[in-house]
Amino acid sequence: MDLQKLLKDVKEILSIEDGDYSKLTDKEVYAPSIQVDRRNVYFVTHQKNSEGITEKHLVVYENRLTAKDFDATEVLKDDDSTLIVGELNETNNNALATRFQWIRPASRRNYKYTFGLGDRLGNASNAHLRLFKGRGIMPVLAQQSIRELMLMHRTNTDVFQSASWAVFEEGFTYGWGADGDHVKTPYEVDYAVKIGCSMITLDCTEEIHNDVVNLDESELDKRFNSLDPDQIKYFNDAYLDKDFEVADGVTVHFTKKDLEESVLTFYDAILFAEGIYTKFVVPYNLDFEISMDETPYQTTPENHFFFASELNKQGVTPVTMAPRFYGEFQKAIDYIGDTERFEREYVVHESIAEHFGYKLSIHSGSDKLSVYEIIGRLSKKHGWHVKTAGTNWLEALRVIAHKDPDFMLELYKFAYDNLDDVKDFYVFNAQTNGTAPKPADMNKSNVMDLLDNDDARQVLHTMYGSIMNLKHNFHYVYRDKFWNTLLKNQDLYDAYLNIHIAEHLDLLQGVVKTRAEALEKYEPKEDISKKF
Repeated sequence: MDLQKLLKDVKEILSIEDGDYSKLTDKEVYAPSIQVDRRNVYFVTHQKNSEGITEKHLVVYENRLTAKDFDATEVLKDDDSTLIVGELNETNNNALATRFQWIRPASRRNYKYTFGLGDRLGNASNAHLRLFKGRGIMPVLAQQSIRELMLMHRTNTDVFQSASWAVFEEGFTYGWGADGDHVKTPYEVDYAVKIGCSMITLDCTEEIHNDVVNLDESELDKRFNSLDPDQIKYFNDAYLDKDFEVADGVTVHFTKKDLEESVLTFYDAILFAEGIYTKFVVPYNLDFEISMDETPYQTTPENHFFFASELNKQGVTPVTMAPRFYGEFQKAIDYIGDTERFEREYVVHESIAEHFGYKLSIHSGSDKLSVYEIIGRLSKKHGWHVKTAGTNWLEALRVIAHKDPDFMLELYKFAYDNLDDVKDFYVFNAQTNGTAPKPADMNKSNVMDLLDNDDARQVLHTMYGSIMNLKHNFHYVYRDKFWNTLLKNQDLYDAYLNIHIAEHLDLLQGVVKTRAEALEKYEPKEDISKKF
């Protein structure tokens, strides 16, 4: 790199007193990233390579006695300071974080509204941060489950670093979160903690006994009555035939069946959550989310109340709890179900959450536009947390479809023909009803329809790992071509990402009232790919 030109950039930055760096002469200096601390300067450069892909480097101008903290690829001495050029790597990220604490994730506790943005590919966070500035919503950028990490051959460290660098690049000083998502074991929790996650989402799947809901009354009684006598007495005295008022006009009542099902299904999970809370959440000051939603049936108000009540008695108050709501929250498509019933039942779950002092978390939140206005309107003091992830992958595919439709057709055919690869991981309509568009019926003139068809979206969404990891003769079949196309068109990808997430946010914040309004406001009336 031209170090003398970079030194000139530094001097120009130091001469700008009003902080408006948009007028810098060198447009390769990414202005939002510029940080000035006394006479020290830090920023990221964006340079297009011969293939049109943006390459990024960190530039540091700092006193020579402290600049040694950074991992330099090039160095230029200037009086008592040193100009350093380095990679966007972990060493340099750590060095920056000792100077700017906002580069590290923060707690969500003081934020009423938080929004998860699981970025499977690792290059969506910059666009999202631009969108979230001024929204009053805390973004949770690093949010990947262990399953997603394995399918994408990524690590929590990689996910964390991608998010942290985006925060620095965009000068996002408002606070962000990092979620060790759907961790199931102490080992997985420890892994998330050690790389710097500010929260964990505890997936209690392996401690929830889903078979209980299918027991007949006599078998249910038999299993409950096999508990220790003091346990039976405790649960009966605490809950049986009792009414619990959680809000004005909102009462939870436990019948014998409600109580026995709640105890036998969830009590192991409650004890497990309490153990994780004691061992990890308290010592590391983590935000704690508990996932109850990994069940084949919806969470009843009695289930939810029992879980929260027993946690409360053990001194555990999560920041968020994720019940399984009425209706279907399938991947990559809108909510399926009666929205009026969803609203009635959401009132009860929200009241329970408020009663115990936490906010509800909505999982599989991508594209659930039909219920966002309800969630935003009904959520009270503690607000809401919504998780999205797959939407980013599908918007990346929208870029592929625009820029290389033949390649997109090839990806869809592979995904359609090999859908059995993921049948054990996901439940979705496209798997069973056979209505997904047939590859033979798709061509370059209608390829964009794949990203607007619910069944096709589910096929493509669930097959992301298979698409990206397919190999033949020791070479990736699709991955390299996919990345090359996407990175050449990062600006278009950013535009698509923010169109779709803005629809989510406007509905949650009441800016628009219906899904139709959101789509009308943001869906482009013309092919925006022509602008990039």
